[in-house]
Amino acid sequence: MLRLSWLISIGISLFGVMVIEHFFTLTPEGIAGSGNLGAVGIALVIPFILLSLFTTFRYFTEASRNAGDPILRGILIIAGIGLIIATAYYANVYKNEVYSSLGGTTNDAGSVIYGFPVLNEYTNRIFINFYTFACIHTISAITGAVFGIIKPKKEMPQIDENNM
Repeated sequence: MLRLSWLISIGISLFGVMVIEHFFTLTPEGIAGSGNLGAVGIALVIPFILLSLFTTFRYFTEASRNAGDPILRGILIIAGIGLIIATAYYANVYKNEVYSSLGGTTNDAGSVIYGFPVLNEYTNRIFINFYTFACIHTISAITGAVFGIIKPKKEMPQIDENNM
């Protein structure tokens, strides 16, 4: 049941992130009207992202507690760290591609977004995208796995009914 709730929460929050990235980000040819509408989408999706981060932490805590082989635990944590490095690299490449399509960052005078705040209607897809979603969920999974290894499940004391 925990796995099903984890998959559902991941799916709902990923869908919300993809909707924000696709519908609330303007192209360089678009004209910014009355502010960043992505902030409304972010406010609606944040509770689901927090829920999926908590569920991811809880799922991987239980999974690491139930895994019997310590070598497998180590391999999975190393693979998770590799996944964090890979998603951070691709998020940086993606950020550079978006900034180059906009003509530079918010500090470059020739840029479409010159003088805008860092998170604006043109740069929503830099911060709200699949790579950052995968990276924060991988961090949550690794933290949960390490927590499950460090703090094993507490054994419930057995009550002997014959002595009562």
